[in-house]
Amino acid sequence: MDERQWIHAIQRGEKTYLEDIAEKYYDDIFRFCAFQTGNGEEACDLAQETFLRALIHLADLEDLSPSQRRAWLRKTARNLWIDSLRKHSRETYPGEEALKLFSFEEDFTRGQVAGLLNCLPPEEGPLFRMRYFEGYNATELGEIFDLPAGTVRSRLSSARIRLQKMLKE
Repeated sequence: MDERQWIHAIQRGEKTYLEDIAEKYYDDIFRFCAFQTGNGEEACDLAQETFLRALIHLADLEDLSPSQRRAWLRKTARNLWIDSLRKHSRETYPGEEALKLFSFEEDFTRGQVAGLLNCLPPEEGPLFRMRYFEGYNATELGEIFDLPAGTVRSRLSSARIRLQKMLKE
């Protein structure tokens, strides 16, 4: 459907392909974004940006199977989130000062855990979250992030070491 047909469909009150995609995948993408960011407002912004990208790439999405479409949306959301982290990391390293206030014996709130995980480099944080909080294995993560499973395991090991050092400080 080209742009003109899409506009006419909206004017006729017909459900558009983008609306269909949003209806099927928005909740999943929002939860994925909320898990990545640890913040509902940021997750909402990230999910909206993801669906704006989907609008730009509607023709590509039409050719994908439902599972491929979901993977495309998740990968787009992840890439947008990593870009956002990179932008913010140039300004300050998120949560770095707050980490020094925590002792190892404390119970961590969800926000504190998110702060710890946000201190991981962008190439490690999403892998760590998805492995240990969503239950993906190294092979699945490799497929999602287009990385060899060995690289995934190496990055997970590096993330664990970083977190251990942060907790000891």
